[in-house]
Amino acid sequence: MNPAANVTSVAGMADFQAALASFADRAKDALTTADLELRRLIEWLQDQAQHWKAEIRAAEDAVIEAKAELTRKKMMPIGDRKPDTTQEEKMLARAQAWLEHSQEMLERTRRWQQRFPDDLLDYEGPARQLKFLLEAQAPRMAAFLTEKIEALQSYQQLG
Repeated sequence: MNPAANVTSVAGMADFQAALASFADRAKDALTTADLELRRLIEWLQDQAQHWKAEIRAAEDAVIEAKAELTRKKMMPIGDRKPDTTQEEKMLARAQAWLEHSQEMLERTRRWQQRFPDDLLDYEGPARQLKFLLEAQAPRMAAFLTEKIEALQSYQQLG
């Protein structure tokens, strides 16, 4: 038993063929863009790790400086009363908060650097399949459609 084709518009098939070609081009562009963005993300994570390491060094220096300033201030009694160290204590607290924040951000960055390769593998498999379909199967489908459109046009001319 031959299945019957119910083609009502050869132009519709040509439109579909054009839409398929357009989709393939846009999808290839999207895959290329995604690959570039993924590379940029890897570089960005590396840059972030370096940035937060530098921030930790600077924050550690600030903590040491603030502790030294606080100690100096405490050693300078004013008469028989203790000196006011409120400003120095605030500076120390800020420096410690900065250090803790920088350490937290470095830890987050490192977690992402460790996790990202696994997530990238989850993306790369389906992306490779899609790329294969776009590069190998889409041109075959376009050629098949061209052949069928030409056959239908020839058939219409016979009638």
